[in-house]
Amino acid sequence: MFRTVLAAAVLAALALPAAAEPLNYNIVEFSESAGTEVARDTMAAQFQIRAEGKDRSAVSTAFTKKFNNFNRKTKGSAFKTELLSRRASPRYQYSNGKQTQTGWEENAEFKVESQDFAALNRLIAETQNDANVEHTYFSVSKKKREDAIDEVSKAAIVRFKERAQTIARTMGFSHYKIVKLSLGHIGSRSIGHESGMALKMARAMPMAESAAAPVDTAPSGVEEISITVSGSIQM
Repeated sequence: MFRTVLAAAVLAALALPAAAEPLNYNIVEFSESAGTEVARDTMAAQFQIRAEGKDRSAVSTAFTKKFNNFNRKTKGSAFKTELLSRRASPRYQYSNGKQTQTGWEENAEFKVESQDFAALNRLIAETQNDANVEHTYFSVSKKKREDAIDEVSKAAIVRFKERAQTIARTMGFSHYKIVKLSLGHIGSRSIGHESGMALKMARAMPMAESAAAPVDTAPSGVEEISITVSGSIQM
């Protein structure tokens, strides 16, 4: 009697893990992606203001004049202006291991962004006596990028569901359930051509003309924003 009870208990214990194990039948894993092309709607230019000379007071006066002139022209709703750096330092010359101060210099760097390309090109032309343009570039604004990400996310999820339905029907099932779904890496790649043409045109235009007429802008190019949805379904 004891042996019979013990055997039954052992068989029951061995059967427990099998009964508790989930049934992972008819599970299919796959991914879908979607992308959209977005035109760059923001232009940015990085400026440097600089003054140098032997006399510190004269350098400071010249620099402050350029700095204030530039600041005044960047005021307004068309521009988003950021002061990246500002510094003043002595200049030295080394001769026979001896350091000698030869003068003074001051400089500042600004980044100016605008969605009005013509306005920013006019600024480049009008401030060329006060600031040098180091480079220009185009980008997609934060809001436009977020809207594009929302759009491609929805499109990728719709594609995932449509493909899931197709897979279920192909395998002879009338319905399915999503077991896991994850949004993958958001991709962004340049398609258009970022040109320095706008900068070249702004520099080439005489000051008298630049104040009176807008500078034509080069194409800003486009970016492809994409996202991949990965997951699994059970039928």
